[in-house]
Amino acid sequence: MSIVITGASDDLIEIDGDITEEFYGNDEDGDLLAFSDGTVLRISYTRSGVWRIVPITTGPGFVGITQAPEGDEDNYTDRAEVTDATWVVHGKAIAR
Repeated sequence: MSIVITGASDDLIEIDGDITEEFYGNDEDGDLLAFSDGTVLRISYTRSGVWRIVPITTGPGFVGITQAPEGDEDNYTDRAEVTDATWVVHGKAIAR
């Protein structure tokens, strides 16, 4: 199982692969995605027009993040990959 996370437009978070979903995003502080393997990612749309993904916590299925370059209109989103997750939850806050 593999899941790829990207941003689209200026307000959509896309989940593709074994789980397919589209979430409305673009909170100023970023949006959180939590996966069943324990991975938590923060995704945000920056003022420079690039979607950035940052790991908060990584689980065993976290593969990594490929960063998009600044200023490339054709490649405006980081790309994260998580494997072996059976669900994903979208939210705005995390408690520790």
